[in-house]
Amino acid sequence: MVKLIVSDLDGTLVNDESVIDPQFYEILPQLKERGIRFALASGRPYSSLRENFKEYLDEMILIAENGALIMDNDRELFFHCMNRRQIMACLDAIGQVKGAEAMVCAKEYSYTTSEELYRLLTSPRYRYSMQLVEDLYAVEDEIIKVSAIDHSGRTARECYDLLRPVLDREIELMVSGKFSLDTGVNGVDKGSAVAALQQMWRITPEETAVFGDQHNDVAMFRKAAYSFAMAGAAEDVKQHARFQAGSNNEGGVVRAIRQMVGL
Repeated sequence: MVKLIVSDLDGTLVNDESVIDPQFYEILPQLKERGIRFALASGRPYSSLRENFKEYLDEMILIAENGALIMDNDRELFFHCMNRRQIMACLDAIGQVKGAEAMVCAKEYSYTTSEELYRLLTSPRYRYSMQLVEDLYAVEDEIIKVSAIDHSGRTARECYDLLRPVLDREIELMVSGKFSLDTGVNGVDKGSAVAALQQMWRITPEETAVFGDQHNDVAMFRKAAYSFAMAGAAEDVKQHARFQAGSNNEGGVVRAIRQMVGL
């Protein structure tokens, strides 16, 4: 019996227009009634997730920043930030990749030097809490991750191949979107977040289902017997999942959950 369901957001639970299948909100209370816990796992900051799902915070756990922050209705369950040396190393490395820009992310705010990126991420589509600054190196906050956004026309995977060799080995680098990558500390990822919830609630991998579409979701796949890659996921991501869900544009997550738990 499945007792924990964890889903990625972008490219998984939402369609390509960033709209969630309305049926998702119908099944949330049904899952809760059956004693099945639901967690949303995203590379987005907590401020964005909280704003987008503020009416449902009592029905889900929010895993933000690729597992570095886990929140239960504004109650912190887990938090891990980078140290100063790691932050500087990530900024230095991203600065070496032509066409890529950095953004640093903390609990409450994400910081950028780009007015264009600021406008995009504060728009209704993303609802980030952003701060526009002159110098990312001067930001004084508890930084969870440093993101790289590529504007050169390369894919995120191509940018990964350029960035990985110039990053310290203790830094995790994950493809998080078509043109974006996230850094973090090795061992802190969506998979470690799922494992933390399993330990907290005494839930086994055999009682866990996860859904994802990007390389930063692969760590979750390893923690669940029911691992689903979305139809639109890259082939090398699908290879790590045991099952395939339908398209995110056709409510693939909701359909799979209904079939799996009999809703």
